[in-house]
Amino acid sequence: MGVRDYWFSLKSHVYVEFKKDKILLYNTQNGNCLETELKEAIGLISELYEPKNLGVALLTKEMQSHPDIWRFVENVLEKQMGDLMDMEKMPNKPIRLIPILNLQKDIDRLKKNEEDSVLIGKDTMYYLLELTIYLNDICTERCSYCNSYCRQTLCCTAQNTKSELSVEELENLFRQIQYSSVGKVNILGGNIFQYRDITKIQPLLDSFKEIIHCYFHYDNYETNVLSGSLALELTVNFPLKKDAFKNTWQLIDREKTTLHFIIENEEQYIEVENLIDEFNPAKYNIHPFFSGRNWDFFRENIFLDKEDIFSKTLSIREIFRNQKLNSNFFGSLFILPDGTVKASMNTQALGNIRTDSILSLIYREMLDNTAWRTVRNTQPCNECIYQYICPAPSNYEFVTGKPNLCHIKP
Repeated sequence: MGVRDYWFSLKSHVYVEFKKDKILLYNTQNGNCLETELKEAIGLISELYEPKNLGVALLTKEMQSHPDIWRFVENVLEKQMGDLMDMEKMPNKPIRLIPILNLQKDIDRLKKNEEDSVLIGKDTMYYLLELTIYLNDICTERCSYCNSYCRQTLCCTAQNTKSELSVEELENLFRQIQYSSVGKVNILGGNIFQYRDITKIQPLLDSFKEIIHCYFHYDNYETNVLSGSLALELTVNFPLKKDAFKNTWQLIDREKTTLHFIIENEEQYIEVENLIDEFNPAKYNIHPFFSGRNWDFFRENIFLDKEDIFSKTLSIREIFRNQKLNSNFFGSLFILPDGTVKASMNTQALGNIRTDSILSLIYREMLDNTAWRTVRNTQPCNECIYQYICPAPSNYEFVTGKPNLCHIKP
């Protein structure tokens, strides 16, 4: 234990989460964390956040004589989260900057003031990062969960209403995003090979070929239709028609193709492993699918526990982002064959490209927040000490109706 008074502070890369009777200290450089319910320790850390203390508190000899407090301070030092400075060597109280989120362009703050709300619209097009376009809604596959897959992952879907985006509408769309920050454009259907003007839009797709990704069901592939320069995303669901898949795999450009396996149970996962061993794809992803009847599969494989949450070291920037923006949805727009535009396939429509510009639709989403700024600020997440360390809400929360897919909060 100490024999003199010290200045105590946390390092500037330590994030602190305060809850009702507990705090979390998280080292954003190495992922070390420290939790405590000790009132005296919570009081000590709280002192650092009082404006008058400027990130530094006095740790007296009397406080150090308290075994639990001293043990807490030792843990902070061992985990490289804080410092002790000898008052005899540093009689003048030092200053330590502590990380606090303070956005100058916070949407909720700006839209309260009409004069400031104009700032929301400044550089609006730079917020758009990804565009998903459904060319048509026609398909003859009749997959069991045709209208559900697309609500959980990028996937084709069919209503068979014969709705299609016109070539002119697509050209207008691409003109609008030409100088935006869009880094990926996903092209889907229905069955994109049944889009009546597929040959007419080839030059348009080729002019944006670096960011175009074409999604389709493995049984719908047609050779010599899509330009050879485009990235192909092949959806594989179950039960699998093995011969059809094998035929497509023999015909397709494998170097430009990523397989997307959609699974709903352990048996299908094992089948995917066997397919990977047999066909040896260079690029593939596995997407768990919630059918409404596979809760046990989701609890075992999708629900998070503490070890999962802390498996990756987050930066201060990422944690602050989780407080304001949804990393799963932010920057994405979905355009349906009838022109309807959404920020997620699970949210209400923002408008229609036949009447609204992309710029106005982005602005509307920034204000109305159907998805982009959906964060963990409702029960039970807002009572959890890992609230913003945890990944942002995803489509799974939408489709399950459960706000926290974890084993931590009931």
